[in-house]
Parts: sequence; structure tokens; C-alpha cells
Amino acid sequence: MSTLLGEGLARSGLSKTQLAARAGLGRTTVHAAFQADGPPLSVRTLVALARPLPLPELLRLRKEAAGEIPAEDAAEQGPGKPIGQWDAHLLEVHPAGGTDGRTVVRPILPGYIVRPHDQALPHAVQDALAGDSRIVVVVASTGKTRACWEAVQPLAEHGWRLWHPFAPTRWEAALNGILRVRPRTVVWLNDTQHYVSDVRHGEKIAALLHTLLTRSEAGPVLVLGTLWPEYAVQYTAVPPPKDRDVHSRTRELLAGRLLTVPAVFTDQESARPPSWRPRETSSWPTLSPAPAPTDASPRTWQAHPNCCAATPRPHLPPAL
Repeated sequence: MSTLLGEGLARSGLSKTQLAARAGLGRTTVHAAFQADGPPLSVRTLVALARPLPLPELLRLRKEAAGEIPAEDAAEQGPGKPIGQWDAHLLEVHPAGGTDGRTVVRPILPGYIVRPHDQALPHAVQDALAGDSRIVVVVASTGKTRACWEAVQPLAEHGWRLWHPFAPTRWEAALNGILRVRPRTVVWLNDTQHYVSDVRHGEKIAALLHTLLTRSEAGPVLVLGTLWPEYAVQYTAVPPPKDRDVHSRTRELLAGRLLTVPAVFTDQESARPPSWRPRETSSWPTLSPAPAPTDASPRTWQAHPNCCAATPRPHLPPAL
């Protein structure tokens, strides 16, 4: 435990005095926790220390200590939590902007228009339910994250989990957690560029995802990512022969697994009513009034301001 705490302290950049202040503990208690031959930590101390030191292993221990998950099940579950326990907005699905003139009301999931790509994503979901691991990366300037969220809803009914590698940084969480992913887990890599763009770590993450998708004991898993079009071009382009190939593993991982979504609705789609009514989500902090749009940027839907969607290939190849 002292080694784990030391690792967390080094990553946080805090001193032990600062850690004591943030955890609400006495300095003597904190210093004792870092001693290899010190007394066992109480539940209160462990829970308090885990808050400012967000190591995945320490967070798991904190939940065990607090009784949030049974200790005997914690190691078996792996990272993530049941899909039904996620708030879509915490997975970076953008809310519809509703105001009452003074404050922004709690966010809702906008009505959703089904389009051709919504036939391709469920194929990957059905393959995963049948026991085959899959990876799909949706390429679009808007609507891509919501499309992924709608696609995974059937998996919630089958007890699937969802893991969003995020803290302390996205690439650190991915490196530490990918090989701990258990079967029947969705790996949520929204804005995939944050995971694979780093020259030192991006190729390692791509290689670990390759390993996850090809290990029979790890599957089935479903890896869902999103990319802006310019990043998709960058990561799939083959460099000139004399140039360093800094994205070779990423290019191999993405080959044949990009689902491209047009930036605008067709006239027929614009005339189609949403397939789902707007859904209210969990409570949201009160914010200042949102400014009115000043232009019709690619992120602004004109035909259906309360709808987001994002058209594509009908067939997706196997994971690898």
C-alpha cells in the first residue's frame, strides 16, 4: 500500500503536507500511511487519501473499503461501470441548449434522427453480443459521440460495462488500464486523438488495443472511438519512404474500421421527425445564459436544432 500511495503522490505533484490538507487528515496520519512497516490503514483514511490521488487501483480499493463493491468481485469486474450508470454528458455527449432567459436548464439528450450509419454501428454491437470483439471509430465533425451512445444502449440490457479512460490523463489511464479490461466491456475513446497523438505513448496504446482485441480470454469487447476528419487523414496517411512513420500501429488499427459520417443532413433526412423524443438527464449545475449563435458553423444543425445525428459504410470488417 505504501508503494501505491507513493506512486500516486508522485503523479499528483503534491507534498505530504498538501495531501494532508486536501484529504482532511492530520500530517502524522498521512506520514504514517506512507511507512512500509506502518499500521494498516483505516477505512476512513483510505477513502480520504484516495480522493486527491486518483490512481485506478487506489480508487478500487477505496470503493471496496467503503463497501461500494464487494472485495471478491472487484478484481473480476475490471475498469469501468455498468452502462446504465453512466450519464451521457459525462461521456462528452453534448446537451441541447435550453434556457428560460436567466439560467441554463438541466440538459437533455436531443431527439435523434436515424441515418445510414446507425445501421452499421448496430452490426458491430451485434457481433460483440455474439462473442466477437470489434473496434469502430466514427469520423465526423459533429454527431459522432451521440451516435456511439445510442449504439451501446442494447448492451446495457445484457449487463455490459463501459470504461472511459480519463484520469489522471487520458493516455495514462489507457496505458494503465487497457489490459485490465474484462469481457463484455465497451472501451470509450471519445476524441481518439487524445490517446494516439502523443509520439511516445500513442503507438503503445494502439499496440495494447491490438492485444486486447486479439486475446481470446479478454473478449468480447467493443472499442468505440471518434475522430475529427482531419485527424483521420493524419493517422491513416502513409508517410514518404524517407520520413519517420510515427503512426504505423495506429494506422494498422484504424484500417477498414473508420465509419465516416457526412456533416449535413440530406433533404430527406431534414424532413424526417426524430426517432426518439428529447430525454432529460441528471441534474446539471446552473450556468449563465448561453450566448445566441452568431454563425452557421459546421457544428450548427439548421433543419433540426433539437436533433443531433451524424452516412457511411454498411459493412464493418472484423476487429483485426
